[in-house]
Amino acid sequence: MQTPLRWISLAVCLALLPVPSGAAPRVPGRSRAAAPRAAAPGPLGPPSTLLMEVSTGRVLESAAPHRRLPPASLDKLMTFYLTLEALRAGRLTPQTPVTVSAQAWRIGRTAGSSRMFLNVGDVVTVAQLLDGLMVASGNDAAEALAEAVSGSSARFVQEMNATAARLGMHDTHYATPHGLPAPDEYTSAWDVALLAREILLRYPDAVRFSSPRYETYAGIRQANWNNLVFRDPRVDGLKTGHTAEAGYSIAATAREGDLRLIAVVMGAPTLRHRTELAEGMLQTGFSHYALVPVRWQQVVPAELRIYGGTAGRLPLAAAHPVQLLTARDSHPVLELAEEITVRPVAPFHRGQRVGLLTVRRDGQVVATVPLLAAETVERAGLAGRMWGYLRYTIGRLLHRHRSSWTGTYTPQG
Repeated sequence: MQTPLRWISLAVCLALLPVPSGAAPRVPGRSRAAAPRAAAPGPLGPPSTLLMEVSTGRVLESAAPHRRLPPASLDKLMTFYLTLEALRAGRLTPQTPVTVSAQAWRIGRTAGSSRMFLNVGDVVTVAQLLDGLMVASGNDAAEALAEAVSGSSARFVQEMNATAARLGMHDTHYATPHGLPAPDEYTSAWDVALLAREILLRYPDAVRFSSPRYETYAGIRQANWNNLVFRDPRVDGLKTGHTAEAGYSIAATAREGDLRLIAVVMGAPTLRHRTELAEGMLQTGFSHYALVPVRWQQVVPAELRIYGGTAGRLPLAAAHPVQLLTARDSHPVLELAEEITVRPVAPFHRGQRVGLLTVRRDGQVVATVPLLAAETVERAGLAGRMWGYLRYTIGRLLHRHRSSWTGTYTPQG
């Protein structure tokens, strides 16, 4: 029996319709292989892209990174960041109850709105709202969090813009906490990467809210809109966005060993193009770059001679791991400089800043790391303090004390 022509026509029309942002996303395959690079222009022109390494902030590649585009749900990265700030400040806790307002419910019911399916009067925790914000991309969750953090979405938007200015996001202006189309709201791939990096550096465990494949609320299970978490086990966040005005966007982060990357795509014409571009950039980063340790203790002193204390030596530690981002299989020659910025006289408390380590490559500074006291050293008794101070004074007169050292180092893999 032949299928009637009207049913064929209907099937073709349905296939061409865009998927509304409130619909559950299709779960893609889990292949780790990178798709071919693609940059086909859409109505907004060629996509804007940027690939950044997180620890150094170095941009590895980009295309029109400062082009201003509607953020869509990438807007929610700032909502996420300000909520994490409120948690750190103690103004909220993960278990703080939030009562869903009529405004949050209406935002979730806007045509084409992705939502967590909150209802007026629901009492949900901040942790639940963060899950709904980052996995289900709930516009209702964004509104509820804005009200919980600042009392109203209007005051929250003011805080969003003040924070963007403080972080140096010069291509950004926010108008909503959720990203539904609004006049005079825009950002850039550059600014999205800056914000994503700030989140990852200040709150490295924040990816627990963006990495789950599914989120369930009120019996409704939704898949993560970030399809890369299904395709590549290295990907654990952060956020996607899509509206007709903004095209398809993503700020994806992935980690392999110590190397963490952020790939931003904005204004892609289709989901497929967005996926191909983001996967291609991440694959480029992991294939061509490595983060190697700089073993500075082999070149400059890892302890400081001190006087008038219960110990004669103070072990030094870097404030954070000293690492160099370099092309794979390259062995650059680095210049290391250590400068002690305190008098070597006890007492010292563990974690006290005592100096600075500077790493240069081809004459350019590539890293500066504070040096800290690795242990606490108390003052000696009166006689020990007097003898130590005398030795220190004589040593200064005879120029026996050095406060700086330099040397060269070549990283090995």
